[in-house]
Amino acid sequence: MSKISAFSENEIPLLSKAAEVIKEEKNDLYTLFTNRSQDLEAFADIVSRTPSLKKREQYGNSKEDITTMVDKLSSIGPTNQLTLPTRAILGRGFIISKINFYYFILKALSDNDVNKDLIEEINKCCEKLVFLLMSEEAYEIIIENNLTDNKSIVKIAADELSHLWEYRMDRNLDSFSPPLMALWKQRCTVIPVLGTLKGAMEIFMLSSKLSEEWVNFLSEKADTNSIQALEEFIFGLNYEEITFLREFMTACSMSSISRDDAIEILKEEYGFNEKECIFLNGNAKEIYSFFHKRLHDTRVRKFKHGDGPAQTIEELFLIYLLEKKRDNLS
Repeated sequence: MSKISAFSENEIPLLSKAAEVIKEEKNDLYTLFTNRSQDLEAFADIVSRTPSLKKREQYGNSKEDITTMVDKLSSIGPTNQLTLPTRAILGRGFIISKINFYYFILKALSDNDVNKDLIEEINKCCEKLVFLLMSEEAYEIIIENNLTDNKSIVKIAADELSHLWEYRMDRNLDSFSPPLMALWKQRCTVIPVLGTLKGAMEIFMLSSKLSEEWVNFLSEKADTNSIQALEEFIFGLNYEEITFLREFMTACSMSSISRDDAIEILKEEYGFNEKECIFLNGNAKEIYSFFHKRLHDTRVRKFKHGDGPAQTIEELFLIYLLEKKRDNLS
């Protein structure tokens, strides 16, 4: 079986420093810190002891390994939790527990200006974990949404997903879907301008530090669905809100609109909650919520056969990356 480590070699010294600070300045939280870190080590050990997908397991007349799991995912999708391997279910719980542990540490250190560098490094670790979880879900969405077509892409996505389930933290995070994770990281730093609602400034800011793969994706896959999905991603608003603002600007002969004006207009029309979008700098946790909100909207549109993007920009971008991987393998 593949051994899952609770903490990587890079994380261990950061946690030691955090433990020292918490023990010295917030001793009442130190016991809680120690207990939670020990619980995570025990949790990782439990995940490690679940049946490996690398090793072929014999159950009666059937055999299960990564290959059979890929076939199963490709045919029925990951939505039925009872068909998923125990390693996948517990592994996800482990990642979520670890994310919550890191947020506990960040809160414990938040009022200490001396440890800004330590806080920043721990925040980066937490960010990677959240993006890892989102990557896992992005692969699942592709498998779930493409059961009848794009079989080769579904197969590659299922293979990537099954390997993630197998290795979790032992697999180098920086080698797992790096373009997709870079997209989320860059979105955390982009503050939407709105203005003419054309998105040129936001797209430039978003793309300026991303890879050539992202730029090629934009140029090669620029259809109505992808453009609308990109607009939701860069503006922090859904398709319906963007459409309403554009119609409002046309009716009022407005050439541009500010964020403050947009908030007030949407509050009156939709009971808009500013906290539900990402007008300002977002963190990984907010990006995660933002991703799920857009994903929910795409599913509602499909159900109602409504206008607007039927997929998130993340799903479209990941499909593009998988297509490139397939082409390179052939």
